[in-house]
Amino acid sequence: MKTIQRFQHLWRRWLALSMLVVMAGCATGPKVVSHSFNYDGFNDKWADKVDLLAYSYGDQYPKLRRKAAEGSTVGAQGIVNGPIPVGDFLYVQWRLKATGEVLEQRVDLRDRLPRDMTDHELTFLMDGRQLYVYVVTPRRKKSFDEPPILKTWRSEFAHAYEIYPTLRKP
Repeated sequence: MKTIQRFQHLWRRWLALSMLVVMAGCATGPKVVSHSFNYDGFNDKWADKVDLLAYSYGDQYPKLRRKAAEGSTVGAQGIVNGPIPVGDFLYVQWRLKATGEVLEQRVDLRDRLPRDMTDHELTFLMDGRQLYVYVVTPRRKKSFDEPPILKTWRSEFAHAYEIYPTLRKP
């Protein structure tokens, strides 16, 4: 009987310790919320002028970063939806088709994103040498004329705001 009680005591201690470790791991891990990361060079009209070579939305999730093989591109469209880590930076590397010049930019997102990214989208585009980054909110516009219309096509249908190069929070 004493052996069973000792076993139960050890089992409870092990279970409590395990739960503590799991909870501590969750508390220190990346913030995961249901949102979207996307880019669209065709609708945003940069695909004919720019080759996207690499991007990384944070470094916590492999599907949120890509690098083209030598001599290729990562493509002009991409989207990742669902419960994903909120990135603390955005890195983009692109090549100007007219000159072959390769540019790159790393944007610190920590003070630029909303506190709650749930159902929001993060999108970017390149206009020549300049990178633009936008947050698209889940709030849809009532009409297509409703301002503001930004460089990203997503702002035609939903309320959006620029977070880089200028921080314009709503």
